Amino acid sequence: MTEPIVVVGAALLDADHLLAARRSAPPELAGRWELPGGKVEPGETPQAALARELREELGVEVEVGERIPGEWPLKPPYVLQVWTAQLLPASPDPKPLQDHDDLRWLTREHLWDVPWLDQDVDAVRKIAARLDAP
Repeated sequence: MTEPIVVVGAALLDADHLLAARRSAPPELAGRWELPGGKVEPGETPQAALARELREELGVEVEVGERIPGEWPLKPPYVLQVWTAQLLPASPDPKPLQDHDDLRWLTREHLWDVPWLDQDVDAVRKIAARLDAP
């Protein structure tokens, strides 16, 4: 059995807002929304991979926090893990540089205003529960 390849997603939080990114490619995912991130490369920790992916995709510098409990299957052999992250004080604002054509900061009340990728829905539910917690 092949070891799963981890894809990390960011629960990029700013106060009570979560950053959502709209996919521009590949065609079967274009127009749907996701938690930004990408594959963990060999020899890389999930936290380092997430910081690198957000730098490449959004042009931001982040502090990676804790992992959201759970792991969600993607197309084999990939699995999604989600980590919280916050922009560092000197970071520029996120911009859709790669793989995305739009970004939105969503409040808890508006998390479901966008069509999330199926594989991100359960992770977004877990993040929503955290946003509800005092």
